[in-house]
Amino acid sequence: MGKQKGETIILIPSLEPDERLLSYVQELREYGLMNIVIVDDGSGEEYQSIFRELSENGCVLLRHTENQGKGAALKTGFQYIEQQFDEVSSVVTADSDGQHAAEDVYRLAKEAQRHPDALVLGVRNFSEGGIPPKSLLGNRITSIIFAMLYGKKLSDTQTGLRAFGPQLLAFMQGVRGSRFEYELQMLISCIQSGIPIHTLPIQVIYENGNAGTHFKAIRDSARVMSVLFSNFVRFISSSIASAAVDIGIAWFLIDFLRPMLGQHDYVRILLATVIARIISIMVNYLLNKHFVFHKEDTQGSLWRYLTLCAFVILLSSTGVYLIHTIFLMSEKIAKIVCDALLFLLSFQMQRRWVFAARRQRL
Repeated sequence: MGKQKGETIILIPSLEPDERLLSYVQELREYGLMNIVIVDDGSGEEYQSIFRELSENGCVLLRHTENQGKGAALKTGFQYIEQQFDEVSSVVTADSDGQHAAEDVYRLAKEAQRHPDALVLGVRNFSEGGIPPKSLLGNRITSIIFAMLYGKKLSDTQTGLRAFGPQLLAFMQGVRGSRFEYELQMLISCIQSGIPIHTLPIQVIYENGNAGTHFKAIRDSARVMSVLFSNFVRFISSSIASAAVDIGIAWFLIDFLRPMLGQHDYVRILLATVIARIISIMVNYLLNKHFVFHKEDTQGSLWRYLTLCAFVILLSSTGVYLIHTIFLMSEKIAKIVCDALLFLLSFQMQRRWVFAARRQRL
């Protein structure tokens, strides 16, 4: 098949749709959105009449023989668009359950054309009425945690209405995830790679209390939470591993150096502590660079990391002294409180500064 040409491409992943999808496609066409790619994500034979009608009406129909998940369906669509369309000005993803007004799809496409190197989100106003409680609660919790961990305040992290320029198609195919967690991972990957995220307010549409959703509350929520906390959990694991290296090497050297240094106990302990700390710092740096933040080519990150270590040590000692002096708190308790806060600060500083992504040239 030769490559097709088009401007705005609408990608709709679909699982077990009803007649609303047919009318939705017609509404999109009334706004001049003629290039529509629909992915049947393993809906089964009883739904094929709807897909056949869509295909006969000019939609591109892609099919998974078995359900693979929303993320996998989106990637299938992205790959097809990259291979089969020339002169794409924007790609818009929309849900098939009637949540996204055709007018908003059109507006988002135009916004993406103005910012082709960015991800544009159609965000819902959750202060309006008629929103299912589980959708409202889930989105607000996710948004708060997302802002705390990734430093980007987004009022709607779970929106399926998104748009971007064609130069991001390859990037989107490389984002991890195959089900609902893919959309959250997309946001995290954009932040980590320095890709801007813009937002555009859209209408809130929920029909029958969102009864048509295929989101499985327990299974898919667990996937989303796993993605949300993955970086921070790896950061904690890296810190624990580095502490174990520090203690293990210090204990070994305290005994190993005894025959060489004789009765010079202070020198022996000091030397063992310094060597162990230097090694553990390097282990922590390498783990954070390659395992936590996945940055292979961040220039100058080692010096930024060492500067941050020195700064954290200074803040820790100063903080413990001030807390002990002002609040008359035990120095040991003050140390725990202060270092817990600095642990969060260190995570944010490493993410935003030490291993910060440079703006991608796409």
